[in-house]
Amino acid sequence: MTVSRVLVRAAMVTALGAVFAAPALPASAASPESVCGSGYRIIDRMTDSPWGTYYLLYNGSNGHNCVVAMKDRGAGSSTFTEARIQVAGSSTIHRDSGQYKSYAGPVRVYANNKCVQWGGRFSDYTGQTFQTLSGWEHCS
Repeated sequence: MTVSRVLVRAAMVTALGAVFAAPALPASAASPESVCGSGYRIIDRMTDSPWGTYYLLYNGSNGHNCVVAMKDRGAGSSTFTEARIQVAGSSTIHRDSGQYKSYAGPVRVYANNKCVQWGGRFSDYTGQTFQTLSGWEHCS
């Protein structure tokens, strides 16, 4: 776990202490691979417990990364969900966000031999939002 993940998670744990979330519903039948499409495979994941999991996938045939934010808690009800990725050297943050029932994404970007920062945000049923971002990683 990188230092940036630890700092973001520490802030989330503090915020989570005051929140009581609705019970989790069954997750969507979608998988990160089916959301990103043919040729993508999972290369990393970050759990934003208990809200959901961010997946980073890579397609070796076209050099693209893909990020999906899959909800755990609150799946089946519309809450703010975001998947995001940024390529080192670019100021553009590519994202998909909105009121989703099961996942946000796919967010695809060409990042062959470039570091990426990826993750996103989940909100609970009260509207409180929790963010997790990686450090700059997966540079090759």
